[in-house]
Amino acid sequence: MKINLTQNFTTMVTGHGKTNSYLHRFKIKEAPTCPCSTRDQNIDHLLFECELLNKEKNILKQAIVKTNDWPPSKRDLLRKYFKEFTQFTTKIPFDEINVAQIRCKDKSKII
Repeated sequence: MKINLTQNFTTMVTGHGKTNSYLHRFKIKEAPTCPCSTRDQNIDHLLFECELLNKEKNILKQAIVKTNDWPPSKRDLLRKYFKEFTQFTTKIPFDEINVAQIRCKDKSKII
């Protein structure tokens, strides 16, 4: 099977990349929190909780609940739902999420 590795896919599989919690570890971001809440923006948050990704997450969830319970294990995401998971990762707008956070900082609040 040929795997098309993208930056978003690699981030979601390894936890290394564009998430605020990862970038905060290296002092690239001031805070690890996600713009949607006061929770850290890590892989679990993006997969299962982030309100900013509800549309993308619902598409993934609909595909999975046909044959399995939600939430699936990360192992199942890669083994059983690879195609759906890959589509989910390509739709994550990390740059837009980060821009939204910057704009809200200017207004002294995080959305």
